[in-house]
Parts: sequence; C-alpha cells; structure tokens
Amino acid sequence: MQDYREAEAEIQLISTIGFLVGAEVEMARLEEENSQLSEELESRKIIERGKGILQRDLRISEEEAYLMLQKQSRQRRLSMREVAEAIILSEEIKRAQTKLAPA
Repeated sequence: MQDYREAEAEIQLISTIGFLVGAEVEMARLEEENSQLSEELESRKIIERGKGILQRDLRISEEEAYLMLQKQSRQRRLSMREVAEAIILSEEIKRAQTKLAPA
C-alpha cells in the first residue's frame, strides 16, 4: 500500500511541476509577443513621422510618401523604419543647423 501512495504523490508532484512549467512557458511567450507588438508600434510611429516629413517637404500625398519610403527601402535593402529614421535624423540636423545660423 505504501508504494501506491508514494507513486500517487510522485505523480501529483510531477503533474504540479508540469503545470507550473507550462504556465511559465506561456508567460514567456506572451512577454515575447508583447515585446514584438511594442516594437511594431514603435516602428509604425517612426515610419509615420518620416512619411509626414516627406509630405511636408516635398508637398506630396500620404500615399506618395509611403510609396517613396517603400521604394527607398527596397533599393537600399533597409527596413522602412531605417529609411524613416534617416529622414528624421536629416530633419533634426537641419533644425539644429537653423538654430545655429546667425540671424
């Protein structure tokens, strides 16, 4: 009888450990998904900002600005985010230059 109770306790322990490990694996998966979604949102914000700069500076439509970003991305083998970051950096440099220029 003792062996049966010990085996049942071991089964219960293994089952509990499996449940806890499964919960941790699911938590890690959800954290990774959350991180990925946050990164995608940040990329979209940067792309929108770069697109807005193109629209303003080149006086083009939103669609034209998007297509221009897309084309540059393909031609330069960079992500659209990287192209947009370059546009934003260029804009920031221009602004800084304007502030430094004597009046």
